Amino acid sequence: SLSAFPNIKCSSAGKLLKYIVKNAILPQSKYIYQSEKNEWVNFEDFKFSFAYLEGYFQSENYFKKIRQQLLLDFQFSHLSVNNQKFIAHIQSQVNSVSIHVRRGDYLKPYVEAFHGLLNLEYYRTAIKEIEKRINNPHYYIFSDDPEWCRNNFSFLSASHTIVSNQTSKDWEDMCLMSNCKHNIIANSSYSWWAAWLNKNQDKLVIAPQKWFTDTTIKIVPKEWITL
Repeated sequence: SLSAFPNIKCSSAGKLLKYIVKNAILPQSKYIYQSEKNEWVNFEDFKFSFAYLEGYFQSENYFKKIRQQLLLDFQFSHLSVNNQKFIAHIQSQVNSVSIHVRRGDYLKPYVEAFHGLLNLEYYRTAIKEIEKRINNPHYYIFSDDPEWCRNNFSFLSASHTIVSNQTSKDWEDMCLMSNCKHNIIANSSYSWWAAWLNKNQDKLVIAPQKWFTDTTIKIVPKEWITL
């Protein structure tokens, strides 16, 4: 939720405005739709003074040029006291690495058919890649199913913490992940944004090469490592 970012002020457009723009009732307006396949939309192809956008538009190429301004704008709200202590623990590590494991709704057959569910081999390979490049990693595993992670990440020999955050504010985990020096993300916009908001200039970000099951659309920044 954008409520996590106090510098961002926005409101949702209603159905009436969508109808007005979509039916060209408002002069110089444009309705631009992007399907779930996240295809590239070149806004330079359109002329408008007002636009209604519907879609995800999840590519940094839409906003990469203003990254520094966005990092200033997208400052998280104050963390809970417990998570302030947790972030201090993260920052005390030589090489903190977040791992995001998305399960929850991805286990539903119709969601898995579209997104795909990452297997443990992806995480094994990502961890090996991290350990080729940095020394003394401490992994922080974030998941909506921490118990599953406890039962399945026993292969992880390096020091690690499985984060069982009972906070009602789900953005706090995103904030914690963004404060790790490096990130292993899932095929999830939640951890994508955590990694993108990570300000470490020397960060390693590992992402799945295939974001959806039925498309090769590239939404991962070219500086990130894909597996």
